[in-house]
Amino acid sequence: MSRATLARNFQERLGRSASDLLTDIRMTLAANELRKSSASTAAVAEMVGYQSEAAFQRAFKQRMSVTPAQWRRVAYSPD
Repeated sequence: MSRATLARNFQERLGRSASDLLTDIRMTLAANELRKSSASTAAVAEMVGYQSEAAFQRAFKQRMSVTPAQWRRVAYSPD
């Protein structure tokens, strides 16, 4: 199967691209890591497959509507 056919079939069956799904998985893993550990943002970025902390922070903010630091503060707040 060609790459284009795979991408088209993926989109048709799941209603989203493979890269969108991968980003969602990465952000979910990152959000959990930010909540449960004290690892730096750079370390979390690397854990979920980003080579650039800046790129990770942009992607996280776009998907989660808050920065990784804001996410961590909210996750640790004693509500």
